[in-house]
Amino acid sequence: MYKKKNREPNFTNLERVLQKRVPERPVLFEFILGDSIKRFLTDGHYASDTDEAEAYWTMQAFYSAGYDHCPVVVRGMEFLRGELDETHATKSLNEGGLIADCESFTRYPWPSLKSCDFGLLDRLGEKLPKGMRFVPFSHDGILENTIAIVGYEALCLMLYDDPKLLASVFHEVGQRIHDYFIRCLAHDNVGAVLLNDDWGFKSQTMLPPDVLRKHVFPWYAAVAKEAHRRGKYVILHSCGHFEAILDDMTGMLALDGKHSYEDNILPVEDAYELLKGRVAVIGGLDVDFLCRSTPKEIFNRARKMLMRSAENGGYALGSGNSIPDYVPLENYLAMLDAAFEKDE
Repeated sequence: MYKKKNREPNFTNLERVLQKRVPERPVLFEFILGDSIKRFLTDGHYASDTDEAEAYWTMQAFYSAGYDHCPVVVRGMEFLRGELDETHATKSLNEGGLIADCESFTRYPWPSLKSCDFGLLDRLGEKLPKGMRFVPFSHDGILENTIAIVGYEALCLMLYDDPKLLASVFHEVGQRIHDYFIRCLAHDNVGAVLLNDDWGFKSQTMLPPDVLRKHVFPWYAAVAKEAHRRGKYVILHSCGHFEAILDDMTGMLALDGKHSYEDNILPVEDAYELLKGRVAVIGGLDVDFLCRSTPKEIFNRARKMLMRSAENGGYALGSGNSIPDYVPLENYLAMLDAAFEKDE
């Protein structure tokens, strides 16, 4: 098992970050690691032939790399989508819409919480390294699943042509995602939840902020309320422009941390100055930067971010989105090294 760094996990340090405080040592955070990265971190043992095997070896990969948390998804809350055109290298948000009217809404096979094996959290919890906590996420979020079910362009038209039907779709999706996270929060080995739902483009939110406030945010606000009641935390993973909903993030949604940043929208350095003391900044090194830069450039930028946040806290080092397989391994390891420099 790869474990170059002699550091045991301690979720208390990530908690301090989410409390906008200074942790005892630099904290790492990642949402998704590519399969090749996980194979390296587990000395080739990583397997994904079953959901449980994939979750177990993901846990081992995060442990070996020095994280205090492990992201995990409980399968079963997948929303049926139409078939996409697999001949194209990219996908369109307009493809695959299955609900267009009341009849198709009635026919739609909504997923059930009964299909989710939450016992996975208990079984894995018995093997969870001491000091680590799970951070569950969902199979896409409320807005993402609604777009997948209706189609983005059709959804925008439905806002005006049939707002009652669209409200019903949002309600059915929102209720299920809400209930999923509430069930996850009931497990003692869960330290936080990751609300993964992309809300923006490069220059604005995908829907008007008032629409998000009406149909999306209340569900997540209820999840945050339950998390805080249990002494746990809520991290938002959402790509895109967010300044128009910043007050919602710190007010109505009561988020503890914000994840996902891009240099061509708002570099993490600027995001930290904007959010400092309001919402913890999680990750932030742009994925394109991680792909195209040298290990030295990545190490230096990561160290500067850790130094920038050393006095005020509220920062965990990681990518701006995830570590896909096309990020060079040496570049990923250079980012990790920045967090362990004092340990060596």
